[in-house]
Amino acid sequence: MWFLIALCILPLINFAIFWVYVNFKTILLTFQQYDSSTASYEPIGLTRYISVFKDYVLGDDPAKQRMYINALRAIVINLIIMPIAFIASYSFYKKIRFEKFFRVLFMFPSIISMVVLTMVFRYMFHGEFGPIALLAEKLTGEKVSWLSADSDRLWPLIYTYAIWAGLGTNVIMISGAMLRIPGDITEACLIDGVGFWREALEFVLPLIMPTIGIYIISILSSCLAFTMQPMLITGDNVGPENKFLTMSWYIYRATNGGNKEQMLEASTVGIVFSLLLTPFIIGARLLANKITPDVDF
Repeated sequence: MWFLIALCILPLINFAIFWVYVNFKTILLTFQQYDSSTASYEPIGLTRYISVFKDYVLGDDPAKQRMYINALRAIVINLIIMPIAFIASYSFYKKIRFEKFFRVLFMFPSIISMVVLTMVFRYMFHGEFGPIALLAEKLTGEKVSWLSADSDRLWPLIYTYAIWAGLGTNVIMISGAMLRIPGDITEACLIDGVGFWREALEFVLPLIMPTIGIYIISILSSCLAFTMQPMLITGDNVGPENKFLTMSWYIYRATNGGNKEQMLEASTVGIVFSLLLTPFIIGARLLANKITPDVDF
């Protein structure tokens, strides 16, 4: 008993300091204003929340509202990943030809550092020495500049990279759910002559719906942490009028290079966005529990 208690002390202290205290302190600071003359914080009530809501949600400045729209792109990316990951997982589950090779190919992006992987992907499209950019230049006869801040091709590159890099983790999760399916079910489908797609959609998919329900909830919350992909692909360049800036990237920039007032405003922006998104996450959770009940094998 004392051994188990000793094992729990460190993570509990870590949770209390770096989650409970930090979040409580952050929320508390959003109701205060920093006075540089006295080097202290003074209470201002809901003033900052009202200002942030007017400027970033109801305002007419597209540069401030674009980071919310860009953050929602993470939901679109994950909605594209989900069917691809399901088809790939089911193909591995059915032991298609060269299954081990394709499994390694899908998992490869997940075992490499995101920074290294992104840099390799980014330099492939570099206008000066990128192999894909040079190939496109030879085919079209025109020099390409896909990585410039005003390029219309940067968001497609971000989408492509995020989908490619995110497939591995999702394939692992869905494959794990498929491995729980009893072999008797797939054997019965084989005996009855059920086809590949019918078995996938009418038998396998309903049996892994609890996992799909959890995945849908994670899709909605993914926009709260959509930072590294656009930041690394663009080379830490938000573009004109915050073209590539996301909400979490804005908070990162404010907390790393801004003053105290910018940090407090960024904290308020994050809390406002979280509050706006919370009802949708709760609704998705309730809906998932209703339509994806747990399956006992």
